[in-house]
Amino acid sequence: MKKISLMVLMASLTIGLFGCEQNDDNNDAFTVVATTTYLGDLARQVGGDEVTVETLMDVGVDPHDYEPTQSDTRRIDDADLLMVNGFNLEEQMGNVLESMDDSNVFVAADSVSDDDYLFEDEETLDPHIWFDTDIWSDVTKDFAQALSTELPEYENVFESRADEYVKDLAMLDDYIKSRVNELDEQDRVLVTAHDAFAYFGEQYGFDVHAVQGISTASEASISDIENLAALLVEYDVSKVFWESSVPQGTVDSLVEAAQDLDHTVSVGGALYSDSTGDARHGHETYIRTYRANIDTIVDALSAS
Repeated sequence: MKKISLMVLMASLTIGLFGCEQNDDNNDAFTVVATTTYLGDLARQVGGDEVTVETLMDVGVDPHDYEPTQSDTRRIDDADLLMVNGFNLEEQMGNVLESMDDSNVFVAADSVSDDDYLFEDEETLDPHIWFDTDIWSDVTKDFAQALSTELPEYENVFESRADEYVKDLAMLDDYIKSRVNELDEQDRVLVTAHDAFAYFGEQYGFDVHAVQGISTASEASISDIENLAALLVEYDVSKVFWESSVPQGTVDSLVEAAQDLDHTVSVGGALYSDSTGDARHGHETYIRTYRANIDTIVDALSAS
């Protein structure tokens, strides 16, 4: 796997190695523990039946404020490989790392090249890397290599699955572009609850704004909401979006602030940001989640 600068590595590795549910049905299986649902899905796509995948966070859980339990830390020794996002996404888990060996950790952020980093400010890296399909393809290939190192007898199987999944991601990219092209350039303004969609905006040409910053650990201020409401008026934005893993209150406050400026804004729908969707809605995988997001965005903005 490609290495990154010391600063980025420290950000990646202060996120926590935190444990998992052991598979009671097959204790001899190679176990991958992933922090988020996006990572868990990727591990299943590449690992297949050759590995057992456990996801620490459930659907809809916000990784920015998730705190590991004592049982999480105790069960870490049962995992053969830990899969974390990095770039301080799992920011409340850093203390768990202090007494743990990181030799069996796959950090997805290590797959991001220097030219692709996005920042909130000079020191804060944007961790929402999964919304760039090219980056996610690189993560997929690097993860296949990591599994092959651990289970060399399945190297060809992992590489083959990764190759097929990268093709699926390319098809997803084509679909997203086709939907984006339905919008005029001036309509490609995305306003959400927190700043999770910068990689999406960079790849597909959207002007992205949010009530909260990259992290949801602290609440947006009144001035943040008022300033964004003024921007909605300036750009004549009529749709905003809330997120499944973030309370809707911040977006509701934004709508009210816009109304105070005599500007009508409505909620265009819910987007999946820091978690995939669920099986009940048919959005339980990364690809299905992303397709649902772009459909919600384009359908809402094109109807404005």
